[in-house]
Amino acid sequence: MKKSESGKGEKKNRPKEKTSLQKVGEFLKEARQGRNLSIEDLSSSLRIGKEQLIALEAGDEKSLPEKVFIKAMVRRIAEKLNLDISFILEELNGRIIKSIEYKPVQKKNTSLKNKKLNPIIMVIIPGILGLITSLITLKYFEQEQKQSINDSPIQLNTLDIKPKIFF
Repeated sequence: MKKSESGKGEKKNRPKEKTSLQKVGEFLKEARQGRNLSIEDLSSSLRIGKEQLIALEAGDEKSLPEKVFIKAMVRRIAEKLNLDISFILEELNGRIIKSIEYKPVQKKNTSLKNKKLNPIIMVIIPGILGLITSLITLKYFEQEQKQSINDSPIQLNTLDIKPKIFF
């Protein structure tokens, strides 16, 4: 029975561990106070609500918007106070970034689809296709021109034009 009582007493006497938001909030508050800025001055210069700034410094997540907006506010405040933004955001994330282990991606067998083509081939093939298209278009218009000359109503042989020779 004494063990259970002492266990309860230990929980009550042990200080509650602060959340990452509370730690960051205290840090921002100390930095603001160190620069002799009031909450009103900082909130008006950043156009952040005074109540939100107070809630942020207190680490009161219930009074703040979604986490994305909290990060944006923290970033803007840190920039305004000339603080190390990456450190503060890392602290806000609970230093999760450092604990993640990154494993290199293993390369798989690359098929013909994934192989890169030679850049020279990539220039030659469209060039040849363009040349062939130009030749076909030229032949088409050449035939059209010959056909229109043959179909014209005026024939050169029927005209009574005699060449004049001047001597």
